[in-house]
Amino acid sequence: MKLLLSGIISCLISINLYAQTNISGKILDEKGRSLKGATVLFLKKADSILVKSTLSNEQGAFTIEVPSSQSYIISIVALGFGKKMILVEPNGKAIVMGDIKLLPQATDLGEVTVVSKKPFLEQRADKLVVNVENSATAAGSTALEILQKVPGVIVMNDKITMPGKSSVGILIDGKASQYTDINQVLASMGANNIEKIEVMANPGARYDAQGGALINIILKKNANLGTNGTISVAGSQGLYEMGKDGVDRKYQRFTPAFSINNRKGKWNIFGNGNLFQRNFFDYNEFDRLIKPYRFFQTNYSPSNRQSINYRAGVDFYANSKNTFGFLFRGFNFEGTTETVNNTAQSNSSNGAELSKFKTLINGKTNRNNAAANFNWKHVFDTADHFLNLDIDYSRFQLQTNSDIINQLSNGSSYANTQFVDNPVQFLVFKADYVKPFKMSNSLEAGAKSSFATINNYLTFKNNGLVDPKRSTDFEYRENINAAYVNLKQSLNEKWELITGLRTEQTIATGSSQSNEVLNRNYWQLFPSVFLTRKINKDISTVVQYVRRVNRPSYQQQNPFIEYLDSLTYTRGNPLLRPEIANQYKIGLTFQNQPFFSISYNKTVDVIFENAPKQDGNLTFTTPENLAAFENIVFELNFPLNIGKKISGFGGNQFIWNRYKADYLGGVYDQKKWNWQAYWQVAYKPRPDWNFEISGFYTTAFLNEFITIQELSNLNFAIQKTILEKKGRITLNFNDILFSQKTRGKLLYQDIDVAFRQWSESRNLRLSFTYSFGNQKLQASRNRSTGSDAEANRVKTN
Repeated sequence: MKLLLSGIISCLISINLYAQTNISGKILDEKGRSLKGATVLFLKKADSILVKSTLSNEQGAFTIEVPSSQSYIISIVALGFGKKMILVEPNGKAIVMGDIKLLPQATDLGEVTVVSKKPFLEQRADKLVVNVENSATAAGSTALEILQKVPGVIVMNDKITMPGKSSVGILIDGKASQYTDINQVLASMGANNIEKIEVMANPGARYDAQGGALINIILKKNANLGTNGTISVAGSQGLYEMGKDGVDRKYQRFTPAFSINNRKGKWNIFGNGNLFQRNFFDYNEFDRLIKPYRFFQTNYSPSNRQSINYRAGVDFYANSKNTFGFLFRGFNFEGTTETVNNTAQSNSSNGAELSKFKTLINGKTNRNNAAANFNWKHVFDTADHFLNLDIDYSRFQLQTNSDIINQLSNGSSYANTQFVDNPVQFLVFKADYVKPFKMSNSLEAGAKSSFATINNYLTFKNNGLVDPKRSTDFEYRENINAAYVNLKQSLNEKWELITGLRTEQTIATGSSQSNEVLNRNYWQLFPSVFLTRKINKDISTVVQYVRRVNRPSYQQQNPFIEYLDSLTYTRGNPLLRPEIANQYKIGLTFQNQPFFSISYNKTVDVIFENAPKQDGNLTFTTPENLAAFENIVFELNFPLNIGKKISGFGGNQFIWNRYKADYLGGVYDQKKWNWQAYWQVAYKPRPDWNFEISGFYTTAFLNEFITIQELSNLNFAIQKTILEKKGRITLNFNDILFSQKTRGKLLYQDIDVAFRQWSESRNLRLSFTYSFGNQKLQASRNRSTGSDAEANRVKTN
């Protein structure tokens, strides 16, 4: 891997530099005096991406060299003065701009020029971009609410899904945040902090091949020095009737949070943290037919959770070429669950009751994570030409202790205890190199090696005595080596092509009770192609193809048995293979906004998370590589804008799912169409008030062996900005109709199970956020860490 990385870097940095233009000028105040330390930013005219920056000297002068191949917007800012923006068109010759005067901020507000206004949605070759900044559609929303407006994204019970995708990963500024209760972060993150959101239904070769779709939330970044931060607090009250829907208590949440950033000279220090305290419930009903008996179960599980999430780091800007950073992050989590499971056994033919029994499960969970990252970024001739190196170490400690008490109808009872200890460690080395060329062309290349060590220990006690048949230990080792190359080309004014190739080697071993149960070593290739063609100035076509892999989680490969109640348990499978997906999409855009598209996804060796099996009166599930999965999605989107005060977005998807599996001596071959609609409409009568209604509806659909009945959700929100727009109060009424309840049916051979499930989804939330300090402060660097993809596979919930 070292030779491969060295070869890639040596070849790429030997490429000749392209033509440069020297630009100079002098910055003065309104009285003609020199301004020292003014920030001068050179932004690409096409997309406002920063190319280079500099500061004015003691005489107010600056000089800088930039590539001659494109146009620039020069943004000039000095403390206490208004921003100045100037358009420059290089022609290969030196440009002397002369004196540039800045006016005091109080009188300069009218001179800031708005160059252009981006549409809410932009379809690019490899991603859908949602431009949140300055968008009336996004005004007053949170990040989670904005995602509900994105075509093809559905939020159910705070879980983000996309049709045909095995999983959806969330990035913030390119960095995964799975361990800080990411959904709570999104639910409290206001749109005023977000610049844009990138939705990659088919991520390219630059990203790890593991997983399904990716959503990257990019926060705003500015260029002044100083200190800034935010504080917020949110509370929630569940809206339920006591004694109905399984509810026996009140459900609430409390989530204070803070963030702070200080930049002075060459140092940038930042940190954030939040407390997440919540109680909630899950209610389930299972109706099992195991002839000649019927078992009807109700399962009520009230839970309490408390977690502290933290992140701190420092960036050192050694010089204009080199930046070094250190990042430390983690969480501490505690949770308790009190499950009451009532089971009634009856005769399936006449309904006569035969027996009743109860299972009580008191569970306690402790989980913590600590991760450290060292990062070095070297910039060559422009900000877009760089080498980035990462070293990452992360450790998780997951422990669960469950007391299981079975009470029979005759008054007798017996007790079991189950303890799980699951330490996980990662070490990752990662390098990325980016080289831009003329005409917006660029070449990206990189390499990565990750090493994972996972130990799983389960101790099962029956009436205080260790049961060796149900107790086990499982040790798993994994090494993944990867390299990629990605090329972006503008073929002419109408065609843009992005091609990539990623190769990954997986070495995995596993042992249970000191016996080897897994030993694998294999290579895989993951190509990607994205092609865009402009038909005319308004209409373009987009074609995409990627190959992806979804590796089993570490816990899925753990062979131990975990009892959920007296009749149900789960068991891991160390022989699971990764599932491979080939994903295709062709779309039509109007003014760079998505209008119509057709997607086709085919996955082989599909991992059924809960493949059902019958063991006498016991039903258990285990993950299995069972099937081929095919998915077709027709998507049609449209705006919902009425006048200047009402704006929004709506869309439809027609989805076809098919599963074909050889299982339990038979063939499971099922297919089904379903329709999905989503909408969001905002009414803004005044700049400081916003009213919003949003929701979705989906007809019955197929999910593995289960047919899920229709689902829907309706939400309403009111938001008011206060304290000179630094404060924001939001009131949300979620799942107004309490319709987000899951009902399903599993019917295959002798397995006949119907179920209903709901949770604490209907609630009223009140939140307050206040931003302090210099809100134009440049944010801490946006850098992903090396272990993001591996950490996705640690199930901490």
